[in-house]
Amino acid sequence: MVGLVSGQNILSNDDAYNKKKSEELASSAVSYFKNNDLKKSTELLFKAKEYAEKTNDYALIARMNGSIAHQYVQLNLNDKAKFYLDNAIRQINKLPEGDSKKLLKTLSYLEIGNIDFDEENYQKASDYYKKSLHEIELVKNPDEQMIYHHRRSLYNIGNSYYYIHNDSAEIYLNKALAIKNNYNKELDFFIYNALSQVYSGRKEYQRAVDTLKIILKHKNNLDTRLLSDVYYNISQDYKLLNDQSQYSFYNEAFIKLSKSIKENEMNAISTAINAEQKDYKEAISDADSSKKNIVIVSTVFVMVLACAIVFLLYRRKKESQAFKNIIHKLESDKNFQEEIKPESLEKIQKDLPSQIPNAVEKDLLEKLQKFEESEKFTNPKLTISSLALQLKTNTSYLSEVINKYKGRNFNTYINELRIAYICQKIYNNKEYQNYKISYLAEESGFTSHSSFATVFRNITGISPSVFLREASKSFSSK
Repeated sequence: MVGLVSGQNILSNDDAYNKKKSEELASSAVSYFKNNDLKKSTELLFKAKEYAEKTNDYALIARMNGSIAHQYVQLNLNDKAKFYLDNAIRQINKLPEGDSKKLLKTLSYLEIGNIDFDEENYQKASDYYKKSLHEIELVKNPDEQMIYHHRRSLYNIGNSYYYIHNDSAEIYLNKALAIKNNYNKELDFFIYNALSQVYSGRKEYQRAVDTLKIILKHKNNLDTRLLSDVYYNISQDYKLLNDQSQYSFYNEAFIKLSKSIKENEMNAISTAINAEQKDYKEAISDADSSKKNIVIVSTVFVMVLACAIVFLLYRRKKESQAFKNIIHKLESDKNFQEEIKPESLEKIQKDLPSQIPNAVEKDLLEKLQKFEESEKFTNPKLTISSLALQLKTNTSYLSEVINKYKGRNFNTYINELRIAYICQKIYNNKEYQNYKISYLAEESGFTSHSSFATVFRNITGISPSVFLREASKSFSSK
């Protein structure tokens, strides 16, 4: 666990007990986190925050809020993470200039970058990671923990660069690996995992497998999320190496571990909600006796929270309906495009005169139908020129027929075929519901994670992650 549970602070003697209790609880939270007990880890972090808030130590309060923010990032609750991260930053800004402040700013930038990374804003994430690197390199007297966070900054820049196809990804990852540091050696495994993806992206699949096997030598000591990523990545590399046996072995291990992680996360989320409710109840109780203004603030906060929950439920309902609409469309049509019926075909021919001979036009439509059934549209190198060559026609005829009968330009036509294809795969195959979005992008013919996510949302109205969530719920209820 690498939240804001590190740093230096100076407290008055009166605050010594609360500081000691806060740091002891935070340290225990880290241990539970490493043992994948997110429920207990979350519970301890909220207790650590309670003790920290009894002191006047801005750095301590910042670190505990930052650690809770980090925990929420791990649980994919980014809105909650931002709330506690904002609390942490407010405390950091009160600190005098020095190494402690620079370290805490480093950690804040890392967490903000992690949130952007999780939301697939990779360029924005890399910008924050570079800010974290700048801050940590200004530290005058780095200790072991600071050196570790220096390595984290380098690793995160390299990892984000991989997703935005920046050729410097490997350089930053190797820089992080080259720095020798005894604090939290597990970071080495995250770096190796990222390097394996760089190698895989260059189609050096065996090199990627060999790199991942370095990590698997230590699998009993790994964070379960990292181990899940390693199982997934190595299964995909073996698949690309056409080793079906190894692919099946590691893919099954990935699916089994993913299920366990999801159950664990739900328990942790429940604990976090209970801890927050406890905070609200205590605030109201204190207000009843002497601080009525806190009641007002708490009430407003609860109302805002209630509105947020209502909005979330409304959004979930809309997303669920959008998913149902997509499935209805998939089940009623071969793809998202309208089916051209014989009578409609005749009307289109009359309404939109063409320079293409009728016989050629009809032949080209039949060939397009076969093309759609062949699933050759998943070829990422497909262009209108290459398709025209396949169909033994020219680009002008092909473009005119697609525009006339499909009502779309070539790129939109191909993208809709690809999205319909991958939606069918996800909806009908439980295995696909556990795949990463980057793999689904590649499977459907997109060259990048981000372009796939953008096109998916534009066509379906929801993100790939929402579709995966709804598909999983739908599959479970079948």
